[in-house]
Amino acid sequence: MNGNPVDALGESFLQDLPDKVRRELAASVRIVEFRQGSYIYDPQLSIVAAGTLRAFMADESGRHLTACYFRRPDAIGIGDAAGRVFPLAFQAHTDCTLLRFSQAQFDEIVRANPEIGWAAAKVLSGILDQVLGELARVAFLTVRDRVAHHLLALTESGELTAIHQAELASAVGSVREVVCRTATTLRDEGLVSVDQRGVTPVDEVGLRRLIGQWEN
Repeated sequence: MNGNPVDALGESFLQDLPDKVRRELAASVRIVEFRQGSYIYDPQLSIVAAGTLRAFMADESGRHLTACYFRRPDAIGIGDAAGRVFPLAFQAHTDCTLLRFSQAQFDEIVRANPEIGWAAAKVLSGILDQVLGELARVAFLTVRDRVAHHLLALTESGELTAIHQAELASAVGSVREVVCRTATTLRDEGLVSVDQRGVTPVDEVGLRRLIGQWEN
């Protein structure tokens, strides 16, 4: 964890709040811990202070498709705070710490500081871009390319050592057998290692070359 978790408020989209307001908010937030693997179906308005969350969509059969990842100082629950229902749930990819504050607090902050509402809108737009990007990858890219994308996305946190093939299949919206064959191919090309712990990227440059234009 990077110091005091409450400091993440000053790194988030709330960083331009007046110092007095941010101190008052820091004094009132709830610090909520989620263990690795925990699901969050009602995120409420929160700032990620530590760890990595994956945002996913699920169908009626329980299959998942990971849309994007959240890390300090990202915000979740902004769509709900704006009165919009997003079909996203969350899972703690690692142990996570969230700073949670109430809808009433957020509404009061926006009324007094309209620029924060605009900052929240930009955050929400960024999340939407990531969701649309993942839908495009599913529509146009192979499982191999999607596996490469998610391995790279997870390396950005600096926390990934290996990811189980079942988790990787869930991330890309495929099945374990297909991902297993894909991982074997990537291993043979020297891009990843595969062992009992899972799949670990070893050549980030090579993986980025696979996905090309989709990372630009």
